[in-house]
Amino acid sequence: MDIEVRTAKPDDQGSIAELMYSSGSELYDFIYGKRVLDYLRHEFSSGYGFAGYSNVTVAVLDGKVVGTGCFYGSETYKKLLNGSMLNTKQFYGTIGSIPVFYRSRHLGSVVKKPKPGELYLSNFGVEPNLRGNGIGTKIIQHRLQQARQEGYSLFGLDVSKQNLKGQALYTRLGLRVTKEKIFSKQKSGVPNALKMELTL
Repeated sequence: MDIEVRTAKPDDQGSIAELMYSSGSELYDFIYGKRVLDYLRHEFSSGYGFAGYSNVTVAVLDGKVVGTGCFYGSETYKKLLNGSMLNTKQFYGTIGSIPVFYRSRHLGSVVKKPKPGELYLSNFGVEPNLRGNGIGTKIIQHRLQQARQEGYSLFGLDVSKQNLKGQALYTRLGLRVTKEKIFSKQKSGVPNALKMELTL
């Protein structure tokens, strides 16, 4: 399988929003509501924010994106956060964005700013019919090779406690669970998360 791993381009084709959404559908639904996929498409095409194409690493097969991952460190966190906030206001409008921001206050209970020296992964997804072919592993290993050259000392991510296949993949890659995070809105249906880390 001839997979190309690279930074996304604005004209990339594939189910990009759906792949990112699959990384935490319950959390995305809770925060962004029914228009979440359209919002992710808006953010990707904008080029800025956590899911903007310039911050997305993609796996491409036969000209189609079949895997995604958003990698960032503490040094770019604030810029990405501001970009996503701007995208939210642009997409939902000034009034419509208020409930999104209100619900977003619960996000910090399971996803936090990366530690100094940590490369963090979010929005990690692979086409369902292609899972088990090493695509996710290739995306992570590609970015970790760069991370070591860039001076990062830690790789981290948060995974749903219910995502056993994801946990197994990350364990095979050397990550270990360091903390369980309890989602602050317990009746929302959003599962708790496990923080997993790998020293580089």
